[in-house]
Amino acid sequence: MGLGVVEPKQDIVQGTIQLLDDQQASSVNSSTAHLKHTPDGKIVLAPQPTDDPNDPFNRPLWHRDLSYIVVLVCTILALIHGPILAPITVNLVVEYNRSLNDIAQLTSYMLLVIGSFSYIFSVLSRKLGKRGLYLIAMVVLIASDAWAATAGTYNALLGARLVSGVGQAMFEAIGLAIIPDMYFVHERGKRIALFLFFSQSGVTLGTPIATQIAVRFGNQWLFGGLAIAEGIMIIPLFFLFPETVYPREHVDALAHQDESVTLAQTHMTDEKTISEHVEHAESGTSIGAIPPKKSYLATLSPWSGVLSKHNVLTLLWRTVALTFHPTILWCAIAGLSLSWPVGISFTMAPTLQAPPYLFSVTGVGNMFIAPWIGSTFALVFGGTLDRFVLVLSKRNRNVYEPEFRLWYTLPGVVFFTIGFLGWGWGVQDQIPWSALAVFFALIYLGALTINTALISYLLDAHRAYAVESQVILFAVKNFFPFGMGYFFVPWYMSAGPKTVFAIITGIMAAIAFTTIPVYMYGKKLRAYWMRKPYLGIESMYD
Repeated sequence: MGLGVVEPKQDIVQGTIQLLDDQQASSVNSSTAHLKHTPDGKIVLAPQPTDDPNDPFNRPLWHRDLSYIVVLVCTILALIHGPILAPITVNLVVEYNRSLNDIAQLTSYMLLVIGSFSYIFSVLSRKLGKRGLYLIAMVVLIASDAWAATAGTYNALLGARLVSGVGQAMFEAIGLAIIPDMYFVHERGKRIALFLFFSQSGVTLGTPIATQIAVRFGNQWLFGGLAIAEGIMIIPLFFLFPETVYPREHVDALAHQDESVTLAQTHMTDEKTISEHVEHAESGTSIGAIPPKKSYLATLSPWSGVLSKHNVLTLLWRTVALTFHPTILWCAIAGLSLSWPVGISFTMAPTLQAPPYLFSVTGVGNMFIAPWIGSTFALVFGGTLDRFVLVLSKRNRNVYEPEFRLWYTLPGVVFFTIGFLGWGWGVQDQIPWSALAVFFALIYLGALTINTALISYLLDAHRAYAVESQVILFAVKNFFPFGMGYFFVPWYMSAGPKTVFAIITGIMAAIAFTTIPVYMYGKKLRAYWMRKPYLGIESMYD
């Protein structure tokens, strides 16, 4: 048992890797000497990059980070759409003569579209790659915001919001799936934290900025300004973001069962066995088969051809079926800590614009600065996750277990619980707005810390499902608030904020306790799914 992780009977388990090399242990070095390492030779690269110069893993780190930052900035613009109406909710109720619930559904129906199209983009990104889809998604966002800027009726605005959900789905659902395309295991934690920070910056920091625009120039420029910003960002997206999808024979040499068996046999010195191993390796990508490096102009093509031999229906069934994979579903439910705060955005304007707070529209928008501060702390805290798991791996005889990442859910749950209980109690008892802001910040600090741990765990524990799992997490994160659009506001008005937020906190705390058995028996579950793939679904990297 390594640090509380129960060992299964089988020796080789997908996701368990030797992450560090002990320079003093010759037996360890003999089994990993033929593998590629970091420049200092201390960390074994997982996944193992190919010899193809076009493999994204072979790009310099600065190049990969530059491409990723471009996507992150575009993600900010995409995710602003979710809460952008929250500060002007009361204004829209008056302007369109609609109920508070009708205005909430301008957002909830958009979330339904985001969740649905997440599955479609998952399939298309497997088949056609991500670059072209990102460019199309940005064009869709520009068009939808131009429509929203000229919308004069409730139905027109609703239609524009639905179309914008199509564009947002690509950036929200596929953004995290880029990480296993470009980054090694030891590089992922901080990039996941960075994605969550940028995405929530669109939700939190983008809202007060957009509110200032709406107050000064009108609701039309709220969306018109977004369309202009998106039109600017499509330029670096086109020139600086090459395709990241790369067809691989296996997920990587350290996580695939057959490859792991080969690695386990590297101690053998039988000449026949060694020659058979070399022959098998050469049957894959030999030196003569390595393609030339693409020119920069060639990388600007929106499409790189068909990247999967599997048909669209097979890929769609795979993604839908994996929604109910026990581990993926557990992560999706535990990650709802990032969905419940949508209820706050539904009710914030009428709460803070009423006595005793009497906030203006601008004041309501500025309240979202608090969760941005919480997100910033979550970025700093989540950025230490990679270093933390390296320390645990070293204590575990240099062996890395994905379950090590789940330790970070503990502080996340504490922050979230304090924040959510505090907000419900504070709103009902009308405590000072500054105290509410602190609780609002703690909610996001906790929610992002929890999700950083869950997402990085899922990416490493089930790398064969990397794209689908991230799509599913964000689809569920959007489907759930869509349902909230129907029940949350009436429940809030009848039961009161203290009761509502106490019940939600209790539910999330109960779910959090299930992290303990997942941590302890997660490796046994991974071993089971290796022997008996879920619904027969195995890796699709061809």
